[in-house]
Amino acid sequence: MSIKQVIKKVSVVNNLNWGISLFQYYRNEHRECSALKFILQNVTRLKSIHPFDNKWNQIEALMNSVDILPNQNSSFFYSIDVFKRAEQKNHMMDNYSIDYSWVVNSCFYDMSKMIDEDSYYRDVYQGFIAIMQRYLLKIKSDNIIERSFKRNIAEIESLFTRPAEHLHEAIQRILFVNQWLWQTGHKHNGFGHLDWILYKFYKEDIASGYITKEDAKQYLHDFFKVLHDKCWFKSTMLLGDTGQIVILGGLGEDGKYRCNELTYLFIEVSKELKLPDPKVLLRVSKRMPDNLIALAMECIATGIGAPFLSNDDIVISALIQYGYEPEDAYNYVTSACWEPLTIGKSCDQNNIRTINFCKPFVEYLDSDEFEKNTSIESIKNGYYRYLSEYINQFLCQLDEKIFEEDPLLTLFNPEVYKTGKDIVRGGAKYANLGVTSVGLSSVVNSLKNINKLVFEEQEYSVHELNEIRKNNYEGYEELRKRLYQETGAFGEDDLGTIELTNEILQHISIEFRKHHTKLGGEYKFGLSSPNYIVDARNIGATFDGRKAGMPFGTHISGKNGLAPTELISFASQLNYNDNRINGNVIDFIMPPGFLKSNMDKVITMIKAGIRQGFYQLQINVVDSQTLIEAQKHPENFPALVVRVWGFSAYFKDLPKDYQDNLIRRAIEAEKTS
Repeated sequence: MSIKQVIKKVSVVNNLNWGISLFQYYRNEHRECSALKFILQNVTRLKSIHPFDNKWNQIEALMNSVDILPNQNSSFFYSIDVFKRAEQKNHMMDNYSIDYSWVVNSCFYDMSKMIDEDSYYRDVYQGFIAIMQRYLLKIKSDNIIERSFKRNIAEIESLFTRPAEHLHEAIQRILFVNQWLWQTGHKHNGFGHLDWILYKFYKEDIASGYITKEDAKQYLHDFFKVLHDKCWFKSTMLLGDTGQIVILGGLGEDGKYRCNELTYLFIEVSKELKLPDPKVLLRVSKRMPDNLIALAMECIATGIGAPFLSNDDIVISALIQYGYEPEDAYNYVTSACWEPLTIGKSCDQNNIRTINFCKPFVEYLDSDEFEKNTSIESIKNGYYRYLSEYINQFLCQLDEKIFEEDPLLTLFNPEVYKTGKDIVRGGAKYANLGVTSVGLSSVVNSLKNINKLVFEEQEYSVHELNEIRKNNYEGYEELRKRLYQETGAFGEDDLGTIELTNEILQHISIEFRKHHTKLGGEYKFGLSSPNYIVDARNIGATFDGRKAGMPFGTHISGKNGLAPTELISFASQLNYNDNRINGNVIDFIMPPGFLKSNMDKVITMIKAGIRQGFYQLQINVVDSQTLIEAQKHPENFPALVVRVWGFSAYFKDLPKDYQDNLIRRAIEAEKTS
């Protein structure tokens, strides 16, 4: 067999493997289609580009092969060929948002002047621009597309020669860059602070009479709809988990709250469309206008779980204390769901892995040494030893993490031009890694229950209680329920619980400071993760009444119908300093009828919570009966949207275990309504 024949055979296999992989996403939205049918229908369109020695040469081959498939239901040009991909050798940088202010306020010509003449990156930069120009020629060579999108093509071409001049043009340029991110294999692509970035174009267009407010609103409608298209392809773990997040509002470096007409328009459009994606995040503060938080709550009341609320009064100071410069901290966005990200100057990856607090805890409970303990202090110290070993092994695996070279992200981060290095090869100002976490509430509640039943009330010995746990509470259902219902649990405004939680956080924070990333950055962690179901499946029973495999608590949440006011008070007393900044989300469910009848009180509660100092917050507005009926008869609830972890999705698209978890939590939430 000749070399050409070998290469052709390998390419065919790679293309088929890509088709099988792609089908795993496609079937989430098209369940009637079989894998065989999907492959046969699209076999001639599938193409998987193998890695080249030079990354931008691989991207050139990819973009030369893609078909132009513009969205037909929008005033914007947006084309992603889902059947083409570039294979990756290493971890692709994702969960990220480029600084789109450069895309609208500058141009490639101006950016090129920022690169040193003798910089290695100058050749890469010029080569990449040439790839984009050839792609545009490809668009224009199709007469039908060229006629249909004449205005859009001109707006995209302006990206090469001058800054944007109008609102529609600015949005079109943003969408063009965004489609390239998806096409080249990046996932969870955020949009940053679009109300700040786009406002000058909106203001000037309105003032000159170039557009009306209704025109602008229609642009945003089209913007949302075009991004929602191909949601199945953009999703990762679950359908709807795309990371397409728009940041709104927030404190400026002068201490004043910055919002404008676009801030309100974005939320109004989200409220009207009721789409689960893209997502909206509102940066809140005690300095924000009352009518903005009221509008946000009206949008949340629709049930779409948006906007997500991030408290600038706490987050910004925590970012500065961690080590980000004030200018960068005040300009933060988030990666994917909630993890704060300094935009335009970092290659921070904030969702690289998940810590499972329960894994070392259960390993400790199963060890020979656990039952030899004679005090709660010795039990805690034993857990801390297991936790330290777990964290050190966990971070050592990340210390040598290698990322895929990324000329596209580097292209849109002019801050790194002077270094002449790729953004993931030392070119960025910040190179930190962030992890999420699950299982903390189970550990806290277990330690409290052991202390009460064994050492305070002396109802059981350590051995007796542990044997019951090891047997998954078989024959001890009443005890299991009692453990689950004990007061003073995680989420309650109990001083001992708060102190214990902060003690565990302090321990892990110290362990994190012992490690540095491959590029010399720091590690950070947060108390929220999408893995509260997945990472619990293989973890044994715990002393909080959780049976083996049952889900962990969702983010920072309570149980037994805990009142939101108490949960907010609890979360506001946790320590978010040092490296504990990577997303700390209060999560509770509120029945629609209760919210509608008590809207003013809920708004007052949220405003009080901002002043108290919660870090971040999201609300699911739904009732258990609706969820139960929707699970039985999904065809009757095609547009029912729920909040899942840091994203919203159609309830019908969720796996049963996620549906069951939401139903259980909704039933508990109704106990306080």
